[in-house]
Amino acid sequence: MRKFAAAAGAALGGLALVAATQGAAQAAPATAEAAAPSCVKADVTYLVGIFVDITNNCSTTQKVKVDYDRDYFSPCFTLAPGATASHSASIIYASRYEGLATC
Repeated sequence: MRKFAAAAGAALGGLALVAATQGAAQAAPATAEAAAPSCVKADVTYLVGIFVDITNNCSTTQKVKVDYDRDYFSPCFTLAPGATASHSASIIYASRYEGLATC
């Protein structure tokens, strides 16, 4: 009985080690998104969805996309200086705005 308990304990310990290793490997992001410059601003409104108005206050053209949770992104917007764009996300796809990223 002791041999069985020792073998079962070793097997469970091995499974826990494998699970912990896989969890750490999966936690790393596949690609790191670069944050948009601070001169590109977003005005976020939460209603029945998430509504984001983007304004390029930079002196140069910027390419940005809206980053939401659940790995959901907007299309890429090319904004000339002073230009604006809007994007909305249904709560089916995202529940939180996370920021602006370059694209």
